[in-house]
Amino acid sequence: MKELKVELLNYLAEARCRNAAIPTIPELSEALGVSTAIVREQLEVARRMGIVEIKPGVGIQGRDFNLTQSLVMAMRYGVAVQPQLFEEYADVRRHLEMGYWYEAVTQLTQADTADLLDQVAQAFQKINQKPVLVPSEEHRIFHLTIFRHLKNPIVSSLLETYWDLYRDSSWIYSMDQGYLQEVWRQHEKIAKALEAREFEAGYNLMVAHMDLVQQVKKTERSQRFE
Repeated sequence: MKELKVELLNYLAEARCRNAAIPTIPELSEALGVSTAIVREQLEVARRMGIVEIKPGVGIQGRDFNLTQSLVMAMRYGVAVQPQLFEEYADVRRHLEMGYWYEAVTQLTQADTADLLDQVAQAFQKINQKPVLVPSEEHRIFHLTIFRHLKNPIVSSLLETYWDLYRDSSWIYSMDQGYLQEVWRQHEKIAKALEAREFEAGYNLMVAHMDLVQQVKKTERSQRFE
């Protein structure tokens, strides 16, 4: 993907700051002194990065800053060429969740903890049916719900990106029923600890949960080479 030109990036940022309308492609071409073909090409880069959205009949609209779309795109490429990057990113996610745990969980509401328990119930319905369904979306929602009230958009995007990559991972589809049941029993304990506002107990349960996932991944990796 071509790099977004700094002139257009600055123009879009300034328009967003002023809450001003973004002009048409011909008008942008004249304002920036480049051809309409270049503007159109660069706007597509901006759209794929989540900077603007382009709707027929509406035109070009700026969007609030969000790193997720650009980061997911870059990491999907990175993991495709260097698969070990997923595990390295998983280590970053582990440190983020542990580092921001207390800041995040103290902001959870009763509705949030009810959502966590709902995800647990939905996950067990999938796990206990035949054939077993891997509750990957419930896993994503469960963890992101815990951190949904963080005020740091960079951390939020880093976590969202991890779970988008996780959803793409073929590893999750090799999980057996017994392992999935244990993972979600741990999730249920975490949710109940947070419901009771026992944040330290929840932290310890989350550490144990991540240790289990890491150990299973190591075992699975070693079996590939036996």
